[in-house]
Amino acid sequence: MSEENAFGKLVLAARTQRGWTQEEVAEKWGHTREYVSQVERGIRKLEKWEEVERLAEILEITSARLDAIGKSLPKHKSVAQSPSEADDVLFQALLEPSLATVKLSWLIWYSENNNLIVSSLDDWIEKLNNATTQYRGQFLRSAQQILAYAYEMKGKILFDRLHYDAAMGHFSTMLTLGEEVGDHDIMTLAMTYQGDILRKRGLYETAVRRLEAAKPSADQACLCVKGIRWVVLARGHAPYGQEERFKEAINNALELVRETPEDLNALCNQFNLVEVLQEQAQGYSMLWKPEKALEIYKQTDLMRPVRSLRDLGSYSIIKAQAHAYSGNIEDGVTLALRGLDLANQYHSKRHVSRVQIMYDRLNVTSMSTHPRLRDLKEALYKAQRTL
Repeated sequence: MSEENAFGKLVLAARTQRGWTQEEVAEKWGHTREYVSQVERGIRKLEKWEEVERLAEILEITSARLDAIGKSLPKHKSVAQSPSEADDVLFQALLEPSLATVKLSWLIWYSENNNLIVSSLDDWIEKLNNATTQYRGQFLRSAQQILAYAYEMKGKILFDRLHYDAAMGHFSTMLTLGEEVGDHDIMTLAMTYQGDILRKRGLYETAVRRLEAAKPSADQACLCVKGIRWVVLARGHAPYGQEERFKEAINNALELVRETPEDLNALCNQFNLVEVLQEQAQGYSMLWKPEKALEIYKQTDLMRPVRSLRDLGSYSIIKAQAHAYSGNIEDGVTLALRGLDLANQYHSKRHVSRVQIMYDRLNVTSMSTHPRLRDLKEALYKAQRTL
């Protein structure tokens, strides 16, 4: 898909988010599967607004998200009359297709594991870095904001690959850009991701301090960003047995997600009720209260019966934890093996590491002698060698 194919990428992301096939969209829309495929790949451009409107209605793509990719924006002038206008024209040419491309890149990579997305992000980072270093103009601030989001998306991909130092560097640059333009969403997200990396590295106290330091910016950020910070705080408290702090954080996230509109921010950050409920369930698993987690998973099974490959892998693994910690080793290991197989297909070291944590926890309990744990150990060894 080309960098200019923002609408096709938005359609793909919205379809994937709902777990629909191209055939299902085609049937609802009154076109063929190939037609839908061509729209997603940018081969077919929809010139008639009625077609765009109908497809957006089917996929519940809001007008705000269409606006964000320039579908309803007028054309800007493209001829500069002075050196200062030349800077503006340069930034216009860079910015018009880039916001949606950058913001949707994580979802597309998440659903497809497409390494071309990584190359595309690297290209945007290089172009925007060169532009913001050499040129000035009325669009400089917007360019710096998009550059910050490009660093965010690349940092999230590096985090999934367990390249913590590189990811932390990207989030540090993101924070600097957020401070430069005074964007509280960017600053809050950057510090939140830094806190998540510190949590993953076992630096609990430092992680919590970083997340608390983000509170002044979070207070002025959008609902989605406020909620993401609370989710990561909850994620940090649970493994350390901080049940009350976990409950406070996850309840705040649940309250915010119910108020958050379905916009481009929420879509790209995967901040929705199902995801927050799954975080709540996983937290209870970490607190050794798996029965509560299993009750929540009964809800999320119904709320999202169809899932993308990566989503299904992650979900299988967190459900495996709850079953195993409740003493149901048979179902727990079966789900974990399924999750490992899927994680190998989309190459996620982070998801494999979740299974490793599950194995390590079980291995120091009375369940350590269960024969199914040997199967899990062997599968983990193979998965880690493969990745």
